[in-house]
Amino acid sequence: MIAFILITIQNGRENEIAENLRKIPEVKEAYTLYGDYDVIAKVEVKNLERLNELRNEILKENKGILYTETLICAR
Repeated sequence: MIAFILITIQNGRENEIAENLRKIPEVKEAYTLYGDYDVIAKVEVKNLERLNELRNEILKENKGILYTETLICAR
């Protein structure tokens, strides 16, 4: 399962959080953005349960995240 996690972050923490995300094995790519969201992460997981766990881990381990939106690819 492939999904994209769009993340809104407190000012000044975008690069730090994108770098932290790149260290997670399921995160295949992570980029800082201009616009409504600050970071986008492409993730690949086995199932919806793991996607939910991963999102919770990302929130727990990265202070400064204000909001996330997860888009699951239909293929």
